[in-house]
Amino acid sequence: MKTLIYALSVFFIASCYAQEHCNCEKALTQLILKVEAEYPGYAEKTKDKPVYDHYKAKLLSEARSRNETDCEDILKTYLQFFKDGHLSLIRVDDGLNVVQSNAQGTKVSISREEFQKRINNTSDPLEGVWRSGSYKVGIIRVNKEYQGFIIEADTAWWKPDEIKFRLFENGKANYYLRDHTLSEESWELSKGWILYFDASKFFKELPMPTMTESEKQTRMMEIEGCYFRKLSEKTSLLCFSSFEHPYLDKIKKLMADNIKEIERSENLIIDVRNNGGGVYEAYADLFPYILTNKVRGMGIEFKATQTLIDGIQDWYDDAEGKKQAGEWIVMFREKMGEFVNPDTTAVSVNCIKLAEKSPRQIVILANRRTASSGEAFLLDARQSKKVKILGTPTYGALDYGSASFFNFGCKNYKLMMPTWRSMRLPDYPIDNIGIQPDIYLDNSVKDWVAFAVDYLENK
Repeated sequence: MKTLIYALSVFFIASCYAQEHCNCEKALTQLILKVEAEYPGYAEKTKDKPVYDHYKAKLLSEARSRNETDCEDILKTYLQFFKDGHLSLIRVDDGLNVVQSNAQGTKVSISREEFQKRINNTSDPLEGVWRSGSYKVGIIRVNKEYQGFIIEADTAWWKPDEIKFRLFENGKANYYLRDHTLSEESWELSKGWILYFDASKFFKELPMPTMTESEKQTRMMEIEGCYFRKLSEKTSLLCFSSFEHPYLDKIKKLMADNIKEIERSENLIIDVRNNGGGVYEAYADLFPYILTNKVRGMGIEFKATQTLIDGIQDWYDDAEGKKQAGEWIVMFREKMGEFVNPDTTAVSVNCIKLAEKSPRQIVILANRRTASSGEAFLLDARQSKKVKILGTPTYGALDYGSASFFNFGCKNYKLMMPTWRSMRLPDYPIDNIGIQPDIYLDNSVKDWVAFAVDYLENK
């Protein structure tokens, strides 16, 4: 059940809507109908009905004068009312490809061949190929700015040559998030091969900067974002840039290869900065080494709809899972339109068998781009008596989950929407608040790992 609760499951759910190419007014109307009928947070987030109704009416009026190519910002503005990181929209063409949407020109104006020739001869330390997690980007200088464009990325959100960020001479940047939303940030180049943004970083791959073999190994580990490092005689570091399903085997191997060192470490730092989530299994193997006691968790409630029922069989690929899905479908059909807790209990108590040897002190580093199941990990881990969270408040996207792509009657758009709400609500909300650190690290702390080592080792 944990996998389903904390996973950000990106898959398409077909709906009973007849799909057609919608003009702007119809697209907004269809979107509103879908959200009001099926979004689990709708009732909670529209308690002030006059405010919501006025907001909706204003957008509907504006949509009547917009053509389809200028409509996307109105649809996204409607969704922004709910302030939910799991609620977003993409515009697609008839082949289900994402249509470019960020402003000021969406694609880089250089061919791949021209780019390759350019970086083979450049002396500019920023021009070249850079990587961060699933993003592989090229950077070129265009007039007074640098443009970072997609070479490889998650194709559900990004296509090759789309501009991921712009760097300006004053140290400011326009950084486009996964759904192409603009984030105004700062940037800094360090050591000639690390490009820092406010809450993320890219590593240079080409041209290969001059460095020692040890520096190369360090760089490759940081590019991968999943590594173990012995920092001192007392303290070790585990870094997890993602808990997504493709990282499962890497994380399990990392733990298996370094378990003896982890057991011998007096202190352990776990770095989940910029970790946008994934699945419970990705961090389950950590619990025997960081917990001291039982872990309490709140249940979840699904909004029972026909769309959910139509797609739920796709959530599992094994016989046991499909059997469970069948049982849920029966349960949901009996309570259509209502909230249903498949586990029937509001609170779970997880008894983890603790390791015989484990670190005495644990620090977890988290920032504002730690989200979804990255935050779920923090909620569980902080219940341990030996865990402290250092950093900043997290993103705040954990009240509603198991997000999926939905049809809503307009084939030129897809809606990503969560399917359940946490039973922590309304008493303990996390969305748009985040999980608060035990120790806040302000902007004067440049090296969080060094700060954590000093905190753990010097009393």
